[in-house]
Amino acid sequence: MYYNTYSGFPKESEQMDLKERYYHKIRLDKMRLTKSRKAMIEILENQHLTFKEIQKALASRGFYNVSTIYNNLEFLVEQKIVVEIYINDTKYYDLAMGNPMHSADSHIHIMNKDTNEITEVNSPDIFEFLSNHQAFKHLDLEYIRIIISAQNKKK
Repeated sequence: MYYNTYSGFPKESEQMDLKERYYHKIRLDKMRLTKSRKAMIEILENQHLTFKEIQKALASRGFYNVSTIYNNLEFLVEQKIVVEIYINDTKYYDLAMGNPMHSADSHIHIMNKDTNEITEVNSPDIFEFLSNHQAFKHLDLEYIRIIISAQNKKK
């Protein structure tokens, strides 16, 4: 299990509002907000999880149907509520809304190989620099996703 250690994430009192934003997006698009979708959003809040970890967490809440889990994950990815990120040949799922530059389109993650912790970085300056870089002068960027693999400095 990998926790979101993004320091700018809303305080506990604001997290209810964040989940409501996810729910609102589903309702706004005239989609069904099922109990299993709500549970999946709650489980993914502040965490980067693999399918097996999501499946285990949902099973502890009484949701056992694997095809329903796959279908709901696919739905949430299509709605850009959840993004898939690949780190070291492993697919993780992460909520995509809720803080600047953290969306399905623009994402920075640092994977600490010593601790297996995934940290999110919020740095609009990095995206602005890349977007304005000479290499992209004649291109319309669709998204920027950066995965940084690192380990603790040796003393």
